[in-house]
Amino acid sequence: MFYIYSKEKKSKLAFTVNLTADEVMQFMDGNLFLDYPELTPSDHVIIERNEPFKYPTYDETTNTIREMTREELIEEDIEVQLAPGEYIEGKKLKTVPQPTSYHTWNSSSHEWDIDMSGVKKTFKHKFQAILLEKLFGSFEYKGKVFQMRDYDEINFIRVKMALDIASETTDIEILKEALHDLEITVTPDLEEKLKNVMKSGKLKEFLKSLNTKWRLQDNSVTDISLGDINQVYLKWILKVITAQNKYTAIFIEIEKAKTVEDLEKIEWN
Repeated sequence: MFYIYSKEKKSKLAFTVNLTADEVMQFMDGNLFLDYPELTPSDHVIIERNEPFKYPTYDETTNTIREMTREELIEEDIEVQLAPGEYIEGKKLKTVPQPTSYHTWNSSSHEWDIDMSGVKKTFKHKFQAILLEKLFGSFEYKGKVFQMRDYDEINFIRVKMALDIASETTDIEILKEALHDLEITVTPDLEEKLKNVMKSGKLKEFLKSLNTKWRLQDNSVTDISLGDINQVYLKWILKVITAQNKYTAIFIEIEKAKTVEDLEKIEWN
């Protein structure tokens, strides 16, 4: 397909010839202007391509036709798609750098606006995510990595309550039932030991030494004493308090911030 354009800044499509180069030689004796004797070939450029140009212009340097650049389109009052930060003034493309990724372009005022209230919410959400990771992420104790999701806390509370209640009972059957709930098998030998420590008033300390099965973060199961389970829970509670206090301090810093730069300086460390 041949397109014949005029040699002008706003080039015009003079005519087209829907033939191949071989067919032009065969049927038109190589003369694309055969049917247009009124046109001067030297005032035109022949382009062979599959589709016409959308906004053609004549390039004197290369003596060919090309698409207009954005700047040329603007000079010719042809509408162009503007990106955020761009505007047209005096037929010239102007660009205003975006101060931060939180600024939004106001195409009417040609300025970057910012909603500090919205930006502060973004930062709060960012640190809330860190807080949740601190609260419910993994927790290491004596070389074992425990998972600390909300349902895991229920298991820790269950063990603590069972241990507290069992240590105060004087009924061996209730004690055996409580240990059964903790998946601790009460053998005749263990039952005898329980009776002895109940008499001596050292039941709670003895119960802390008993092992139960516990699922770790990697889904493996390990033996851990009831006393250690309580220690893990205590250390996790202290970790939660520390994390919540840190988030509260960061929340106050966010509220006090006046600029994005102030917000970006806030870190969880």
